[in-house]
Amino acid sequence: MVAVTVPETQETPVAGEDRVTAWHEAGHAVVYLLQGRSLRYVTLRPRTPGRAGFTAVGPRRVDLSTLAVVAHAGPLAQARHILDTTSSAGRSREEVTADDVRLDAYLHGGHDDLAVIADARRAYGLAAGQPDLWAGIAQDLIDRYWTEIGRVATGLLEHRSLTGAQVRACVPQHWLAR
Repeated sequence: MVAVTVPETQETPVAGEDRVTAWHEAGHAVVYLLQGRSLRYVTLRPRTPGRAGFTAVGPRRVDLSTLAVVAHAGPLAQARHILDTTSSAGRSREEVTADDVRLDAYLHGGHDDLAVIADARRAYGLAAGQPDLWAGIAQDLIDRYWTEIGRVATGLLEHRSLTGAQVRACVPQHWLAR
């Protein structure tokens, strides 16, 4: 694993919301790189009120389906982290299913993600209830690059913000990271 070094470190304990947000933003950041986007930074300190995190990319026109894959990646990474860190027995006791966790990640993970997905669904003429392929593509990328997403999330929890170069260092074997 490549060490992520920045001068500033966090001295306060990590709140549960920050942990979930770190995994959400790490999912966006890694999938942005895998989609060939130029990543500027990812942060748990967004400048806009009401946001828990933010991933900034360089300006470049990309098709809406690419953006939809990236939009799905945040909530899906967030849900996988929650499912990986909570016991199935505890979820059963509370009558919470894996689908409930995923839905909650979409609903609480960011309205920007839902807006991009809705725009893509309208643009491609998908009917309500009809599944889209973008979620499956995003889930496949998250599953294949889970270790790298974990590196980015850990870096975010430690430093609060990472540059694009620092995120690329967390994904060393990927050709876009070189």
